[in-house]
Amino acid sequence: LIVLCRPGRSYIRYSQICAQAVRAAMKPQYKAEAERAAVATVKTVKPKKE
Repeated sequence: LIVLCRPGRSYIRYSQICAQAVRAAMKPQYKAEAERAAVATVKTVKPKKE
C-alpha cells in the first residue's frame, strides 16, 4: 500500500492498479467477464459550427 500511495501518483492511477490486482486474483470463470468490463470505449463528437 505504501508503494502505491507515493507522492505524484493520483487516486485514479491507484484505483487502476488495485483493480488490475483484483482481476488478476480472480478465478478463471470470472476473470474473462471482468476483463471485458474493464475495457472502456470513448467516442468524441465535435459539435457542428453554425
